[in-house]
Amino acid sequence: MPDRQLLLLRHAKAVLGEGLEDFDRPLALRGERAAAVMGRYMAENGLAPELVLCSPARRTAQTWEIAARELPQTELHLVEALYDFGSGEALLEVIRGRGDMVKRLLLVAHNPATQNLAVALAGAGDKALRREMMEKYPTAALAVLGFSGGSWAETAEGQGHLDAFIRPRELD
Repeated sequence: MPDRQLLLLRHAKAVLGEGLEDFDRPLALRGERAAAVMGRYMAENGLAPELVLCSPARRTAQTWEIAARELPQTELHLVEALYDFGSGEALLEVIRGRGDMVKRLLLVAHNPATQNLAVALAGAGDKALRREMMEKYPTAALAVLGFSGGSWAETAEGQGHLDAFIRPRELD
């Protein structure tokens, strides 16, 4: 078991933004089902987070709200900086500043930032799985990264071990 575990959950499938601001797009029915499937997977595999940091966008908040129904109650913080679509550096800064003393931390965020961060942190782990994660990080996909030693404040690229990369279509 690693000293720390980071779970990176991309929000589930949202409706197209016709007439809505991007921030306000809700989950599509397919997204609601995928969020529930991922919550069940997390519960069945002992991946209940101690702290959840979530983008305040409607689709990310809904993803966690649905997934959380399958898990023990967890402290949740909506973090503006996670409404990011860039390199993943903003997400890493949130982890460094907000990881506190928890051992298992979950971020619910957006692509390409989620994928970019997962790829940057995963310095070890199954090569085929890492390659798949690099190629496509679909909606509601979950990367599980383990870290040995150190603290969240010291988290750097290449330090993580990719323990799992789960896509909802694999669980249906």
